[in-house]
Amino acid sequence: MRNEGRHACAALVLTALASGTSAVETPGRLRAQGKESVYAYAELAKGREVFDAFRALAPGAELRYRLYPHPPRQGVGLAWRDGGGTKGALRLAGDNSFTMAQLAGLERRNAWLVASLPPAELSWRPVVRSSGLPANVRRLGDLRLECLVGAQGRVSLRDERKVACLPPPNAMCQDDVVACARRASVALGEAMLKGLTRLQGEKNPYEQGRAQYLFIADKPVFSATLQEGGRQFTLPAIWLYGRAEPFTPFFQWPYPREYLYSVPLEVGEWSDDALVVLEPMVAEGGK
Repeated sequence: MRNEGRHACAALVLTALASGTSAVETPGRLRAQGKESVYAYAELAKGREVFDAFRALAPGAELRYRLYPHPPRQGVGLAWRDGGGTKGALRLAGDNSFTMAQLAGLERRNAWLVASLPPAELSWRPVVRSSGLPANVRRLGDLRLECLVGAQGRVSLRDERKVACLPPPNAMCQDDVVACARRASVALGEAMLKGLTRLQGEKNPYEQGRAQYLFIADKPVFSATLQEGGRQFTLPAIWLYGRAEPFTPFFQWPYPREYLYSVPLEVGEWSDDALVVLEPMVAEGGK
């Protein structure tokens, strides 16, 4: 399926998913019970529906959900329980992730997942990764799909359903690669200037424009570079550490900020096969 058609039907499919009845409509936002975080299985199932509907964005990828304790550490426990008092343990991979296949049968139990850390110390994120890429390289289509799953499944502490995860259907690149690279650079620059203009002109100092989806890297990020077809563009620093985020003094960052980054998912001049190369602050070997 071509990118144009795939992206053009995004709004229609997402609207149908939001109004459908296949997953129980539950306020799936994380809530605290003592020292635990409790999350509705129904919301993870909704994210899986989005993944299945848009998996052409990342045809070679699988969907996992991952727990990010902050500060970063091991030793997170995950279990499930239902309204009848039945419960069971869930096995996490080495990176604290799990698959929906591990939750088979929970859709009939109206179950909740229970993590061993409170929401203030734990973030939940979907992870969509195509195989064969280095650990510090992400595929843009994977990130677009990851954004869709996360926004619709509401695995964040904030409502991200209005975040732009896909480019508009008329923004796709055609044959002129040089012109595409130029338009992408201009689009990024215009987005930054609009943000600065809003900062100067709006009375509310905490309104900085449309929210961006925050991705979490495995290591603190020094820079992020888009690469495709011999062209590359290093993103300005405003795309790192949540700097472009509208926040108030009460905003709770979902993870240490040096691990956070955003990418221009809505800039259509970069196709789903474009790569995002993350340069860590500390290279392998500590140099």
